[in-house]
Amino acid sequence: MRSNHGRNHCSIATSPDGGMTWSDVTFDETLIEPRCQASLIRYTPVNDDGESLVLFSNPASTKRENMTVRLSRDDGQTRPTSRVLHEGPAAYSSLTVLKDGAIACLYERSQTNSYETITLARFPLAWRRR
Repeated sequence: MRSNHGRNHCSIATSPDGGMTWSDVTFDETLIEPRCQASLIRYTPVNDDGESLVLFSNPASTKRENMTVRLSRDDGQTRPTSRVLHEGPAAYSSLTVLKDGAIACLYERSQTNSYETITLARFPLAWRRR
């Protein structure tokens, strides 16, 4: 979640019961963020091998820049694969999975500030192999 704790890392809380109760807030040191809205979406359900593809997007910097999409194969515990969509100024993002299985990320970006343009990036899941 967006962190307002004076740190440049995403805050994490989990719910074992569908949102009725929540764990204490912790910080994910691997998810650098400038206190900006991010997006998280499950690409696949957890399979018999325990694999679950989860996508995460945010400006991966202490400033609103470097819009990045990360892929987790372990239900969001780690995110070893990433793709930079825009290196310059960027802000809010929203992820979705399209009917054909492609990924779409709608996000704010520009060359001078974070809010000049709204961009839709569309790419296949195959990007994870690069």
